[in-house]
Amino acid sequence: MYGFPRLTTVDAVPTRAPPAPSARDSWKDNARLALITLVVFGHCLEPLRGVASIDALYRFLYLFHMPAFAVLSGAVARVEVDLKLLKRIAFQLLLPYLLFQALYALAARMPGWPDPGPVGITTPYWLLWYLPSLAAWRLLLPLFMRLRHPLVLACLFALVAGSADDVGYRMSLSRIASFFPFFLIGHLYSPAWRERLRGPLACALAVAVLLAMGWAATAVPDPRWLYGSNGYSALGVDDAAGMLWRLLRLGAGIVGSAAFLALVPRRAFAATAAGARSLQAYLVHGFIVKFAVAAGVFAWLESGQPPLANALVLLLAAWLLVRLLASVPAERLLSPLTCPQWLERRLWRAPTA
Repeated sequence: MYGFPRLTTVDAVPTRAPPAPSARDSWKDNARLALITLVVFGHCLEPLRGVASIDALYRFLYLFHMPAFAVLSGAVARVEVDLKLLKRIAFQLLLPYLLFQALYALAARMPGWPDPGPVGITTPYWLLWYLPSLAAWRLLLPLFMRLRHPLVLACLFALVAGSADDVGYRMSLSRIASFFPFFLIGHLYSPAWRERLRGPLACALAVAVLLAMGWAATAVPDPRWLYGSNGYSALGVDDAAGMLWRLLRLGAGIVGSAAFLALVPRRAFAATAAGARSLQAYLVHGFIVKFAVAAGVFAWLESGQPPLANALVLLLAAWLLVRLLASVPAERLLSPLTCPQWLERRLWRAPTA
């Protein structure tokens, strides 16, 4: 869901001094860790939808958590397009996408899997949409940064794309367009946001904004407006109404992302380092959620506990699952799939001098 690229910053040092050791940005890693936990939590809420309180909480999360992930991804994106960037897109985004698309297709054949699984290579399955979308955003960024009013044009791109009937799940085209403004905002304004969204007043305003958005989430007529995966005709509205709803969604996502990021701690904690490994948790947790659905875990929760208790249990479960999947032992186990350097070495031929 999802700020997956790892960014290191090197402190300025005197000219004759040896290079300072690289240090990760604790704020970004804390944000990644919190956001991937909310992504897992949101996916855990999906099987319990149909209850008013669960639906409201679900829509509240989707108002801001994926926009905030796109903002964070844009904050660490480079404008320059070179061979290194293209190689990273190919082997760190597109290749894992193909591997996990195949793995989810195999898992969907197992007894009890609750959905048909992936539909071909070009239609990202469920949570895998973020990888091709991130690849496309990185390629779109240099183009839009050369334009005079990049953010205005990105928003127009998002609004107009919804009127095309053939823009939908295939190639993640609809989400590429509808979430690109958040990615661009992260690239353009993340440093300024970070300095301004700090202090007790900013935190108090952020809490008030998120509470207001929690109340406003009940007014969302269809959660598919929050997914960004469908055009206007598929949502049953004309172009004018669709553009208005998407514009409101863009505004809510920007405000919600700013409020959420204002509350992210800036100092390092014991769990902060797990934020650097958010990609593996993002890609793998879907198997566990789907197998839990097949095993009847969510049906058992729904039948025996009040909705609020279920939500708290699932939030704790999401946190524990993320900590497990983003641990160092899990990285060693999963890296051949999430970061397939073994396949990169077989496929990539280094340019000769």
